[in-house]
Amino acid sequence: MKALKIILSIFLIGLIFGGCAYNWIVEEEVIDPTDPDAPEVSFSAEITPIFSAKCTSCHTTGNQMPDLTPSNAYSSLNSSRYINTSDPASSLIYTKPSPTGSHVKYSESEAALVLTWITQGAKNN
Repeated sequence: MKALKIILSIFLIGLIFGGCAYNWIVEEEVIDPTDPDAPEVSFSAEITPIFSAKCTSCHTTGNQMPDLTPSNAYSSLNSSRYINTSDPASSLIYTKPSPTGSHVKYSESEAALVLTWITQGAKNN
């Protein structure tokens, strides 16, 4: 009887711990930059927060160009040097911090958002 209780306890503990599944990695939704029906990406609501979180430790007023602070980001980027709407994938603001770049990197979803924003005309919206 004691052996049965031990076996049953071990089975129950194994069932409890074996049945738990932890998903520590949260899947990010990645927008398709080539989708013409993709929702419009907002510069102020979606792109500026990426710059604030990842870039403004260096790219601020008086420091390294472009100035990516929220109040100056669009005017600083609005040139053919950083944005190429005819070939969005070659835009410097996309390629430098891309997931395969050598600087601070965008996540896959952040890179897709930036590329989609450029593909949609890099509007100040």
